[in-house]
Amino acid sequence: MILINKYEPLLSIDESFQLCEREYTELCKIYDFIDLPINIQNIERVNSAILRNYYANALDNNLIDIKTVKYLLNKNLRASNLAEKAIEQFSLAELFLSQQLQQPLSVPLLLEVHKILLNETQNQIEETNLFSIPEQSHSQKVSLESELELESLFEFLNYDNEFHPIVQSWILHFRLRSIPLFNEGSGKIASLLQQFWLKKNQMDLDGLLSIEHELYLQKHTYEEIINLSINGENNSLNTQLEFGLLLHLSQIDRLKELFKSYFRKQVDFEKLNPRQKNIMNYVFERGYKLKEIDEAILNKRQKLIMYIVQHRGFISTKELVNEFDCNRKTIQRDFQLLMDLGLVKSIGAGAGLRYCINLQEKRNPLLEKFQADFLRSADSNQISEYED
Repeated sequence: MILINKYEPLLSIDESFQLCEREYTELCKIYDFIDLPINIQNIERVNSAILRNYYANALDNNLIDIKTVKYLLNKNLRASNLAEKAIEQFSLAELFLSQQLQQPLSVPLLLEVHKILLNETQNQIEETNLFSIPEQSHSQKVSLESELELESLFEFLNYDNEFHPIVQSWILHFRLRSIPLFNEGSGKIASLLQQFWLKKNQMDLDGLLSIEHELYLQKHTYEEIINLSINGENNSLNTQLEFGLLLHLSQIDRLKELFKSYFRKQVDFEKLNPRQKNIMNYVFERGYKLKEIDEAILNKRQKLIMYIVQHRGFISTKELVNEFDCNRKTIQRDFQLLMDLGLVKSIGAGAGLRYCINLQEKRNPLLEKFQADFLRSADSNQISEYED
């Protein structure tokens, strides 16, 4: 039975974890809000799979041009050497694990991943002969001591209800790196099973996370932390989790920039004037909050008005009368409510009257439960960054 205190990090990771969880949750909402077309989502999933494969192999000192990795995974190129075959096998292992999401972590699952990664890398390679074939990698058995440690780790993760899946994934990753397993492939197994665990717990952001990218950028620190764990250094778990959560945040920031670039294409950002650009930056950061507002506060038409204002920047009553085919006074009442709630403000007068997003967010009793998250931490400088 596992000794739970072996996996109890110190409280110093709490702040890092809370920030990571908050940023991840917000990123998921932004991703849902910008509503990328299916074909774009699929392209980015493939790109993420290419990055995971490329960097996982690079961490294993299997350096291949990323274009070659792309061609291999897209079936535009056939593997002709061991390094290229390793790319294909990593992809097969990831596919296998994606089909096992209903299964718990187990030693047989790990051994099957190892078999996929290494057992067939010498098969079907072109232009090999007795002098060019290197020493083959054969399936290895895990020692009894390592197997017991794996069973203990997997039992803990499969039944743990205390730690968040992101924290669990880093416990899994670093324990797999410190337990003696195989001469080859242990690093890739740790990456694959971490991704499996995140996906199993719906924490992989729809397949877009590529933690291996961040690991490679911090390769030397990563290896130092692994060595500390292998050497039995005290507090190594806490160090591992602090490091892992920082990498997670870096990946979240990288994906946020990716989503922002797509959102800007959707709204023709470069063609907007400075005021409209400020509004669109605000919409990207805060627009998802609209979906959380109770329909007792805003009805469906009023929410639609807000979406239109967000995406067009400025809108007139006349334009919305045509949009909704309804009475002008109805739209005027809607805008009055939206202004009273502090969601929009008016610019101009008479025939030139327009409405736009109110960047100066204010507390409102009706909206507080939907806005408090960012208003509580937003000072005047943070709010004014969106103003002219």
